[in-house]
Amino acid sequence: MNQLLPILSATLRQGTPGVLVTVVETRGSTPREAGTAMWVTGNRVYGTIGGGQLEYSAIEQARAVCARVAAEPSVERYPLGARVGQCCGGVVYLAFERGDRDCLSWVARATDLARQGRPWVRVAPLDRPCSASRIVATARDGALPAGLCPGVEALLAAAAPGARREPGALLVSSIPPELHVALFGAGHVGRAMAEVFARLPLQLTWLDARREEFLPELPANAAAVCSDAMPEEVAQLPPGTVYLVLTHSHALDFALVCRILDRGDARFIGLIGSRAKRYNFARRLRERGYTPAQITSVTCPIGVAAVGKEPEVIAVSVAAQLMALRRSASRTRYPVAVLEQAGAMNAADCRGCSQPCVRSPDEQSLISVGGH
Repeated sequence: MNQLLPILSATLRQGTPGVLVTVVETRGSTPREAGTAMWVTGNRVYGTIGGGQLEYSAIEQARAVCARVAAEPSVERYPLGARVGQCCGGVVYLAFERGDRDCLSWVARATDLARQGRPWVRVAPLDRPCSASRIVATARDGALPAGLCPGVEALLAAAAPGARREPGALLVSSIPPELHVALFGAGHVGRAMAEVFARLPLQLTWLDARREEFLPELPANAAAVCSDAMPEEVAQLPPGTVYLVLTHSHALDFALVCRILDRGDARFIGLIGSRAKRYNFARRLRERGYTPAQITSVTCPIGVAAVGKEPEVIAVSVAAQLMALRRSASRTRYPVAVLEQAGAMNAADCRGCSQPCVRSPDEQSLISVGGH
């Protein structure tokens, strides 16, 4: 749902009404889980509830609801075999809520909580318009009817977004993603990554000293930190953070890597660069006294494969690498392949090398393309 918030805000501010279609409940085999949503306007569809005939039927229903200005929220049952001819065989319950400019207040509140990385629940009365929805971040909200508190508490405590029907109300939650990514650098590659990450289930803290380099409109899952002392910001990040280091300066990159290693609690450390940069950093880290285990915890180059040096291509490659870090990802061959392609630093990379640490031609090429 967090990914839809900027779209909801933009379309509603333009005065374009739409219908929020939410998967409320599922039984058996279904394309998407409870809490999944899409936003349907008169000529556009944003998000997906799983595609296929189910989505086609839901879009038709949504547009019929959108045409009725005073339409009340409703929940419809879709048996995937009998009603829409899909082979999943399960049953999906979909909520249809017509929204207009009056919904902007709860959208703004949800966006604020999403950027803070906090869970929230939308409480939507089923006998009133979508604009009557209320965003709560705790079950102890004084405005909540007592009967809804247990449901809100259960959704906030869950590990993933969800939804549930209560008497007279629909509850839909948004839980902060499992991955918290700290992206150091807002050059060409950093901006491309932020754009790709906007559509992924992760929380992004984006850091750079140049405020003007951030995207004009931050994604709902991103918070920008403008700082002249980025290494100092490492201490403010939560345990288990995924670190991506791609600033304009090798000296700054090295200082950041050292601070991250000193913390000792990173989920992943990625450093943009070539093999020459990897050798350079491995030797310098060894000279600083870092252990082989610490040095090999730094991945450089980053990405699942050397598929290109265009910023957008690098961004997609790194995004695939990060998605393999999720606990829900396959634990078979894919994460192993990611590590093989990326190339973790090796403490022995520079052993026996008598050459001074200078930028090699392939590194220069990467820097010129990636803004590094």
